[in-house]
Amino acid sequence: MRIDIIDRVETFHRLRDNWNAVYDADADAQLFLSWEWLAGWLPNLSTPWVILAARDDQPEDAPYVAFFPLRFEVKADAAGHLTNELKMAGSYAADYTGLIARPDAEARAIAAFVRQIRQLHWASFSVDNFRGSALRFRQLLAHFSQATFVATPLNRVNAHDQVDNAICPYAQLPPDWNAYLDTLSANTRQKIRRLLKLVDCGDAYHITHTTAATVQNDLRTLLKFWEARWRSRKGDSVEALVRSNFFMLLRSFERGLLHLPVLWHGDRPLAALATLMDARKRAFLFYITGRDETFDGPPPGLILHGHSIRHAIANGFTRYDFLRGNERYKYSFGVSEERLHCHVIATRDHRNLGGKLDPHAVAGALKLATERHQAGKLAEAEIGYRQILETAPRDDNTLHRFGQLLATKGDHRAAKRIFARLIEVRPDTFKPRLCLGQSCEALGQFSEAADAYREVARLQPDAPGIAGLLSRALLRAGRNEEALRLVASGAAAQPPIDGIPLPQDMPSASPRPPHTTAPTRAIPA
Repeated sequence: MRIDIIDRVETFHRLRDNWNAVYDADADAQLFLSWEWLAGWLPNLSTPWVILAARDDQPEDAPYVAFFPLRFEVKADAAGHLTNELKMAGSYAADYTGLIARPDAEARAIAAFVRQIRQLHWASFSVDNFRGSALRFRQLLAHFSQATFVATPLNRVNAHDQVDNAICPYAQLPPDWNAYLDTLSANTRQKIRRLLKLVDCGDAYHITHTTAATVQNDLRTLLKFWEARWRSRKGDSVEALVRSNFFMLLRSFERGLLHLPVLWHGDRPLAALATLMDARKRAFLFYITGRDETFDGPPPGLILHGHSIRHAIANGFTRYDFLRGNERYKYSFGVSEERLHCHVIATRDHRNLGGKLDPHAVAGALKLATERHQAGKLAEAEIGYRQILETAPRDDNTLHRFGQLLATKGDHRAAKRIFARLIEVRPDTFKPRLCLGQSCEALGQFSEAADAYREVARLQPDAPGIAGLLSRALLRAGRNEEALRLVASGAAAQPPIDGIPLPQDMPSASPRPPHTTAPTRAIPA
């Protein structure tokens, strides 16, 4: 079986029909692995993602029979050494993760997936919130040998309230609303009927469904209530969670995946409940709710869940999924349970497989190294830059920043070598040659510096101050006639580049001592 790596949105879009065929055939498939949800999620990820796509070797154009969406993160230890963490692509917005496969190809596809995963470069693989059969998960873990890897189960019990977030209650829905109510206790059944009658009459209370005109306001209302409830628990992460949920739910609405009823008392919003709709699997997935904690009246949560379940049944849905967490209130809705699989697989030496960063994670690694560089943590930044160049030796941004770091340290000989490599990669840009000239000046190699500055002038004739830098280098190289001709032309009167001072005494031909350090440039913000 052959594995192709899909890492471009355009390619993923072309897979829609093939993806949906596999999705429909897989009994374990769920919304967060659907083409529709991923099409709104993947293009907006801030970390690189890949989809492993499995198909038979023959014929050459055989359709794919399984897909495994993953993403990369970059981590740094205290010394600055960078490693890659492989995650499920939906984390952390998706309550469920996993893979999809045709039943007749599942075992072969999983074996091929793991062979490919072991060729990627990572130190840990977080297989978290994996929804699928116990057999599927065992097949996945079985291909990671204990000689190389350590597989550790993750505890998903919340220490604050003892909620087990690996348990997922769900209600199987019959085709008739009254038949569903008959599955509930008499007390819950009577309460739901009474509360829904309260909103159905539309006197004091009523429910609206979000539209294109109201979706942003409705989401803000929902998330404002949610934030007020959870800020004390979520702490500094609450703003990022609100922002992430807003955009994920907005994109879901745009793709026809969001059911969002809002409960009102007159003109006052009391609560909102966001549910994701999987039309292919006929499932409602309750995602997030928020209510006005100052309201003292009928229970908004019970009203909105009852309303949503009734709406789901009326529209032919067969499953109402409460997603992760075995909170007590969910069990009043006549639910069964499903358990998620949560493990982390790590290399025994805690280093990336193959000893290198994964090429897909270079941008994230550069971001971390640059942050350390800007913070003045030069030793940590240097480790990161060197790791990146082992994987991507021609990455121009890394070469530029690493050269600047070496120049800042005063290692101009090494900086010169890096800038020379950068010129090979970017021969038509002037900045690498400017940096090369500065390093050559710092080494007392004034003739080479002059040649570099002359190339800057050729590539960027109006570069401010370049004539002055060239004149200075020519004088210090003893090429006085060239320098004086340049001065006589008036070009050397231009303002300096990025604050680099021009020589005040141009006629002087006395060279700067070789050990003098030339100014260095700040790394870009």
